Amino acid sequence: MKKKILALAVSGGLAAAPVGAMAAPEIYGLIDIGIEHYSDSDGVGGDIFQGLNSVAGNSDDRDFALSNGLQSRLGVRGSEELDVADLTASYNMEFSVDVLNEDGGTASGDLGTRLGWVALGSDWGKVKVGSQWQALYEFGGWNTHRTDVHGYGSYYYTTGNLSNSQAFGFRQDSAISYEYGSAWGHSDPFAAQVTLGVGEGSATQNNTDEDTVQNEEGITSLQAAFQYSIDKRISFNAVYATEFNTYDSTIGYQDGNGDPVAPSTLNQEPSLYNVGARWSVTDALELAANYTMVDLDNAADDKVDSIAVASFMDFGNGLSGHLGVSQASDDRNTVADLDLNVYGYIKQALSDRTDIRLELETADYDDSVDSNGAAVSGGTATVALVALQHNF
Repeated sequence: MKKKILALAVSGGLAAAPVGAMAAPEIYGLIDIGIEHYSDSDGVGGDIFQGLNSVAGNSDDRDFALSNGLQSRLGVRGSEELDVADLTASYNMEFSVDVLNEDGGTASGDLGTRLGWVALGSDWGKVKVGSQWQALYEFGGWNTHRTDVHGYGSYYYTTGNLSNSQAFGFRQDSAISYEYGSAWGHSDPFAAQVTLGVGEGSATQNNTDEDTVQNEEGITSLQAAFQYSIDKRISFNAVYATEFNTYDSTIGYQDGNGDPVAPSTLNQEPSLYNVGARWSVTDALELAANYTMVDLDNAADDKVDSIAVASFMDFGNGLSGHLGVSQASDDRNTVADLDLNVYGYIKQALSDRTDIRLELETADYDDSVDSNGAAVSGGTATVALVALQHNF
């Protein structure tokens, strides 16, 4: 019923708009379905998301599963040139659809929002409000992690330490951003972005599973990023992200297991620093590197970092490939270091809109001993995915 209401609202709103008041909206989307095998007998693969949007998930015990890990989606976007100060208004609404589940895109059966923003822009840049892509990925992760579903082990290892929608670094809820130029290629000599997260963060009160209290900060996060490109071949970039958390220190809190959590822990404000570069050696070959460090802002002043290098190759005739290698470490003795993360894909275009690909990733974690002498088990997790994608 909700999906029918959404469809009627969109179509009705477009029909009601004055003719010529805006450019025709673009309807777009993709369907991506794959067969995935996941292996993790050591139980260590927390940074490899297996079976995302798969019926009953996926596990080491399962031979294989269907995967909609890229999130099939449906979107509408458009823009309008205004007669005010040479401004252009634009918008984008994009919804995820779990095509392996007859109920739709989320656990409740609704379409799941991926993007939802409106913007005003001109030669001076663009101000965007709503759910949107993060600078963490556009200016940082895009350097070395370009696989569709798998190949983000070291990226998740670091960005997963951030909170709320900043965690894992792809899209951010409830945000206001200013952007100048684009970070996706080398086309703009200079590109920059500043993003403020607004009103995110909550914690569960003691002795209840339902009542929550909110972060008292209005601006709950900040991201700032820039990129400088030379001769459309070499790009250097940097990203800074931090959180602002203030919770009432007089209230007792619990974690997901119902155990007490000190307010000082909730009020930690981790910061992320990222630097990287890309070099288009030829029109067919690009090399890239990325370094990320997260300061956890805890009592021990612990840090998490990673380094990754990657290559991208166009072999011609619609065949392309990506290969990356990374490693990561965590100062906390209770967290195993990521000794080696190898990932990549081979993709063959079958037409301008359809392709088939093979993705592979392995993550090898180190054995260690924590400060209490207890063993921190390492091990290896691997995943392989063959998927067919059609864009429209």
